[in-house]
Amino acid sequence: MNRLLVATDLSARSDRAVQRAALLARRFACDWTLLHVVDDDGPRALIERRLSDARELLENRVEGLALIAGRRPQVLVLVGDIEQTVSETAVGSGCQLLVLGMHRKSLLREIFTGTSTERIIRSSRLPVLRVGATPETDYQRLLLATDLSRCSALAVQTCRELGLLEGSEVNVVHVFDAFVKGEQLFAGSDGETLARGTQAAEAEIEARLQRFLREQRLELPAAQVRIEEGFSVVVLKRLAEELAPDLLVIGTHERSGLKKMMLGSVAETLLSELQRDILCVPMPLAR
Repeated sequence: MNRLLVATDLSARSDRAVQRAALLARRFACDWTLLHVVDDDGPRALIERRLSDARELLENRVEGLALIAGRRPQVLVLVGDIEQTVSETAVGSGCQLLVLGMHRKSLLREIFTGTSTERIIRSSRLPVLRVGATPETDYQRLLLATDLSRCSALAVQTCRELGLLEGSEVNVVHVFDAFVKGEQLFAGSDGETLARGTQAAEAEIEARLQRFLREQRLELPAAQVRIEEGFSVVVLKRLAEELAPDLLVIGTHERSGLKKMMLGSVAETLLSELQRDILCVPMPLAR
């Protein structure tokens, strides 16, 4: 990783993201930028006062953060639409990773379209690290959730390019919905037929997962590879508690229209309900 950007709203929740960004900058000896965006919807005098206060607050923190990171962050305080400005600045600065904190749901708009963090993740073309936990050490245990798609493959590749796989214990989980079992139950199949169908489905899933791991050059002990049956959100929440990973990694599929506006995807539900660090890796824009 050569450069990262962390956006802060100056809250305690964002402070966790700033601390994590400093640890990452130290680990990878990379340049980093500290960004605060002042909403442009307000009287000019108020905007100017907020700009001045934010610059002073962040500049006062630079030396302390430099001691953690081993290098001073660049400080940017900008005016504009918050989500758009954060996304455009991250891309324009040439960073490889955007780091954000958790934002609390409060307004009606956020109930329907998510928090500022979730909206930025939806539109970002860069990997986004949502920091939910208080940083204590470098990442040491990763949980990679895969659906065996190109999106999941990209998530693994991105972790490798960022340097997050090196020196970490990596666990991989694939959650499948045994639709064969459901179809046969609905059709009234007997127990023996149901068992054969379930075994065949599980064998096929196992073969596909092993092929995926080989293609992604992940050589892992059997104990660190799991195949789970059930609903993805439920299983991943359980494993997040059971394995206690420092970082959960998920790919975010391209969505559009109403699906892009409304909550409901696995990624967005986990972002909303897990107070853990989650790396969201988006698919690149189709050309």
